[in-house]
This record gives sequence, C-alpha cells and structure tokens, in this order.
Amino acid sequence: MSNYRNYKKIKGVLKLKLSVEAEKWLLDAKKSGGTASFDDADLKLTQILQNWREADNLDIGILGIPFDTSVFFRTGCRYGPDVIRDTMSMYANSYEPGYGVNIKDINIADFGNVNVHHQDVLETHRRVENIVTDIIGNGTVPLILGGDHGLTYPNVKALMNNTKGKVGVIMLDGHLDVRKTQDGVISSGTPFRRLIEEPERNPLDPKNFVEIGINGWLSSKDYGDYCKEKGITIIPAREVHERGYKDVIKQALEIAGNGTDAIWLSVDIDGLDSSVAPGTCAPNPGGLTAHEALEIVWTVANHPKCAGMDLLEVAPPLDFNNITSIVATYLCMQFIGGIKNQKYGK
Repeated sequence: MSNYRNYKKIKGVLKLKLSVEAEKWLLDAKKSGGTASFDDADLKLTQILQNWREADNLDIGILGIPFDTSVFFRTGCRYGPDVIRDTMSMYANSYEPGYGVNIKDINIADFGNVNVHHQDVLETHRRVENIVTDIIGNGTVPLILGGDHGLTYPNVKALMNNTKGKVGVIMLDGHLDVRKTQDGVISSGTPFRRLIEEPERNPLDPKNFVEIGINGWLSSKDYGDYCKEKGITIIPAREVHERGYKDVIKQALEIAGNGTDAIWLSVDIDGLDSSVAPGTCAPNPGGLTAHEALEIVWTVANHPKCAGMDLLEVAPPLDFNNITSIVATYLCMQFIGGIKNQKYGK
C-alpha cells in the first residue's frame, strides 16, 4: 500500500493543513455561474463543495492551474479551469444512473487556482509541485484543471514526493509528449521525458507508463523510437477503436500498476476526437470517442492505486458552443464518481 494512502489514517481527525508556502501561492477561484438547482430533487456538485480551510479531511480536492505559457502554437487553455467550473455549475449533478453512483456524501473541496508566473515556466512548476505535494500529503486525491500539458510534470512529481515506491502513469493524448528540452525551453510536449530523466529520487519508470490515444500526424518518428527504446507502451487511437477500450484499459492498468504504489491519470483533451473536443490547442480528427474516454477515466478512477488526475489543454477561446468544456466536465465527474466508488462503494 502506498505511503500517501496511509497518511490519512495517521492524521486522524487533525485539521487539514497546507504549508505557509503552499497557501502563499493559492488564489480563490472565481465564483461559478451558480450553485443552486432549479429543482429541489437535483443536487449539483457545486452544492456539495466544502471550504477546504474548514475541512477536517477531504477525499478529493479540485485545483486550477491557469497557465499555458509552454504551449507551442495556439494558446487559450489558461482559461480552462474557470470555464470548466462554470460548466460544472450547470451540467454536474451528483447522481449517475448508469453506474448507480451518488457522490452526495463525498468530501470534496475546491482549493482555487495556483497564482502562476506567466513569464516563468519553472517557477510556476515549483509553485504547483509545492501545493499539490501538500494536498496529497493531507490524504486528498487531487483533480487538477489545466492549463497546458507541461503541468503534468509538477503534478506527478508531487505524487512521487508522497510515495515511497514507484508511480505509474496512464495518459490519454494525441501526442507522445516526450520531446527534448530545446535550447533550455520547457514546453507542453516535454513532461514525460522530464519525469523519466530528471528526478533524482523516484523517477518515472518508462515500463510503468502507458500512452493511450496517440493519433494522426501529430508525432515524430524519433520520439516514437525513443518510446520503444525506453519500453513505454503506446496504444494508438486506431488500436483502441479496433480492440475496444475495455481490453485496452485492462492492459494499461496492469502495466501502470505493476510494482507501483500509485497511479496518476493524465488526460489531455486533444486525445479526444475533434468532433467532441474542438476547443483545444491541437484538435485531433480520429481521436478517442467521448464514450471511450469517459469509460477509461471511470475504470482508472475505480482502481485502488489511482491517486490523482489532471485534465489539460481545454482552451475555451478556441471552443464551439462550449462543447469541449462540457466533455471536460463529464470527464471530471467520471473521476469524482470513480474515486467515490473506490473509497466507499455505491
């Protein structure tokens, strides 16, 4: 059992506490479009969110990172966290009849947004790692709203900081994201190469890393060869469509969970087909269907080693009729419901 899982038991009923340094770089999230339901029988996610400063402990903590400085071309995902929150206030109820899961009793709070440094990628990553390390250290499973995919580096580092053993990663994405750091510049395409090569303690073992949904003309053969040499498992979108998501996610969990203490789930919205995720930096025709992605997130969140998720690259200025933010909201709710099911059952 992983170190972070034991932490909550050790803490007992002590008040949830972040370090002074972590609190220094936290900003309250802007108020969403509304919290009340027009029907008393409905219960919205926004109605059960707690004030994290008053919580004894939390099952899940939402954190926004409004940062897209390391995106190559089309920016806009810095606006993702707050727009997803607005969408949650309209589309996120507490019950899912397909699974028979009700999240009304889960302990969940919104920690707000990281006060990012838009001109300094490494400083922003330092602040993120500090905050997420503290959130996980309090026994809370983080649900991170980005922001660009480079942010997965400090998110996973934070989990590594709280875990004695190895960490596995499952990623949904259209891209490989194992680029070299070019001329000292960190980009949204470098997080996983950095996780494999940079940490002095507990680096990501590439044999516990699975990339699902790689698709189209979005990648480099050199980086594909790098993945093969390192032993990274790549499952292209075409293979998911042909094999079926159930077989794919079973394989992914076996690989990411083999000898690890915890699993991080990283979802880049551009791993989904552009028909359901047009509002992103690199739209992806032929990517994962909404159904495939929703079921994969649900299945991973139900796994006892699942320790956190980031949802990245939702760019509202590039969206059409809020389609991408609605899909992102559903992916978040799948994760929240899966964690609730994992911890307490239906």
